[in-house]
Amino acid sequence: MTGVTAHASQPWKGADAVAAMAEVVCSLRRAFMALPAHDELGPSTITFGQIEGGYRPYVVPDRAKVWVDMRLTPPTDTAAATRMVEQAIAVAEAAVPGCHGSYTVTGDRPAIERDPSSPLLAALKRAADDVTDADTTVGFFTGYTDTAVIAGKTGNRNCMSYGPGSLALAHKPNEYVPHADIVRCQQVLIALADNVLWDASGQVGA
Repeated sequence: MTGVTAHASQPWKGADAVAAMAEVVCSLRRAFMALPAHDELGPSTITFGQIEGGYRPYVVPDRAKVWVDMRLTPPTDTAAATRMVEQAIAVAEAAVPGCHGSYTVTGDRPAIERDPSSPLLAALKRAADDVTDADTTVGFFTGYTDTAVIAGKTGNRNCMSYGPGSLALAHKPNEYVPHADIVRCQQVLIALADNVLWDASGQVGA
């Protein structure tokens, strides 16, 4: 958001970009709360991870910038999110005259829905079951991985992720991956490769 500077004792002579950005944030939060949730992936989420604006506490700020993280689940898509941002900017411009908003989409990675009929998923689960001697649970990972990057680049959403570690430890000062997790994943991926190779050769999979 851009605005117009003025002395804080005469705010009517300026246009408060921070106040306008506050309108944007509130509008987007309300819009996301009204979105439908996906049966398995849950609700779309929005986080305002970083914000900056102004340069002196006694001056009407003429700029404000916020970085917004949106995790969209079907049926909400990038087009719908773009419309929400544009509507929020329009609301802010009307609420704080003299301010103007703009935005840039810095990433577009689609949500990945489960495909129960996927042969790769079946082969991966079989490999995991064999290695761990347990009934492996197929779940959902709420963080972004290369799966979403590949799906976004190729347009092929029949993708999945499998790897070690825990999202609860991600981006923490003491982030780590247990050695046992790495060994397990290595064994599962080797078994998966063996299964796929056996199936491709026309023989019964391991």
